[in-house]
Amino acid sequence: MAIQFAKTLGFSSATALAMGALFYVLSAGKSAALAAYTVNDTYLGTVFVFVLALIIGLAVWPRVLEKKE
Repeated sequence: MAIQFAKTLGFSSATALAMGALFYVLSAGKSAALAAYTVNDTYLGTVFVFVLALIIGLAVWPRVLEKKE
């Protein structure tokens, strides 16, 4: 059980980091071009996307890993 949770947490964390990095890269260009978005908007948006992706990943990855086995 603990090994399964560790594997799920690892996959979910990796997915969340990838989604957060993608959001940051895409939004950094927008904040530089538009004065409506500040640097804080970009940072807080990245944290929000990371947390949301982590929660969704923790809900989805166990089912995906279960089907693999």
